[in-house]
Amino acid sequence: EGQAAQVDVIIIGGGPTGLGAAYRLKQYGVQNWLLLDAEKYPGGLAGSIKTSEGFRFDHGYKTLSSNYEYFDKILETFYCSESGRVMQTRKRDNYVFIRGKMVRYPVQNNLSGLPVQDKHGCVLDLVKTKLEAKEANESAEPANLDEYLVSEWGETLCNLFFRPYIFKAWAYPTGKLRSDWVRIKIPPADLTEDIKRVMTDKEEDPGWGMEAKTMYPSKGGLVGVWRSISKSLPKSNVRFKNEISELDIEEKKIVTKGGLELRYKQLISTMPLTSLLELSGRGDLSENMTSSSLFVVCLGVRGATEHSNKTGCIYYPESDTLLAKSPANGDESAEEKPGPYWSLLLEVSGGPLKTIDETTLVDDVIKGACSVGLLSEDAEIVSIHLTEMTHGYPLPTIGGYERVDEALSYLKAKDVWSRGRFGAFKYEVGDLDHCFIQGVEAVDNML
Repeated sequence: EGQAAQVDVIIIGGGPTGLGAAYRLKQYGVQNWLLLDAEKYPGGLAGSIKTSEGFRFDHGYKTLSSNYEYFDKILETFYCSESGRVMQTRKRDNYVFIRGKMVRYPVQNNLSGLPVQDKHGCVLDLVKTKLEAKEANESAEPANLDEYLVSEWGETLCNLFFRPYIFKAWAYPTGKLRSDWVRIKIPPADLTEDIKRVMTDKEEDPGWGMEAKTMYPSKGGLVGVWRSISKSLPKSNVRFKNEISELDIEEKKIVTKGGLELRYKQLISTMPLTSLLELSGRGDLSENMTSSSLFVVCLGVRGATEHSNKTGCIYYPESDTLLAKSPANGDESAEEKPGPYWSLLLEVSGGPLKTIDETTLVDDVIKGACSVGLLSEDAEIVSIHLTEMTHGYPLPTIGGYERVDEALSYLKAKDVWSRGRFGAFKYEVGDLDHCFIQGVEAVDNML
């Protein structure tokens, strides 16, 4: 039997963006609002799972950093000595596995780690591109991501790393992607320092970007952050296990699969923009919006390998392994056998241009992990979990972003703020802090 209710603000989604919006509404003293989420727990794409064997895995490799004082204060509120929970800060400890070697990330700043022939080719290309750029003194934007990468580093490194890795990670070629986002996401070349490291045969992470230092909860995984925020909200305003089945943005009406009928004045949606447009009867606006899917193979392991002490992320650009990237970290398990116990989280992307055989996926990933030395023959896999995400990354495709802006403007005119990693469909502002603040600022803008 359906129920009807009038609500001032409805928030769809209990991930970082939805929780940011809800927390802000609470701060403003707004009472007549409701957050709906189809899942049992908060977190959305930034959530975590815990296996029956005692291993906790996040939904893919995500880094927690902050560009915002507001978000800093949120973390300080829930992770302080009084709460008994601590937010640990670590330096980035990432690598690229290339030509059978572990090279310090970012590889473009650590050419000294490459085999001699590749190193020489990359250095000659790097010097050549910088000299040509200086002579040309051109300010025109590259036509696509591929042009930008070649103009910055030359063909050798593009063929060795950038082209194959980006296709593996996003299931999309560099020639069909925009380039106007890269300067805030990809560490740039620094000719003097990069050459100096080659001459001294030194590898180091220059610490570029916000993700050079990352935070992580001392316990509870990433989902612990979102659970803490969710628990601070009024219980009557937050409803999980409520999936949206109908949305009428003209009548401002929502119906859930459970039969709950709601009318709203303003709506904040964090569902994928393409899904929102389809549900609203405007699927035509999502033309050229493209995203990759993501398969996350989670392995709990007993028995050390040479890589089991690494706590960062290892990138695999080469085509002879299915893996795209593999964060590893120490873990505790309730098993009685002696350890050490540790865990591997292995990502594989899929999409229209890159199909994945799901029937053999886990076996293929385990074989790949063995072939690159992540797993040894005597290591015992004691826990396996597969997370399938239909939405992995919103892709900055040529022709796609223009439609995104058009769709967001259309929805806002209907009192709908579509925000979040997939709600706003902008990869470069899809980190966890960005998403949380998108929810906060949507409420500021709305009120």
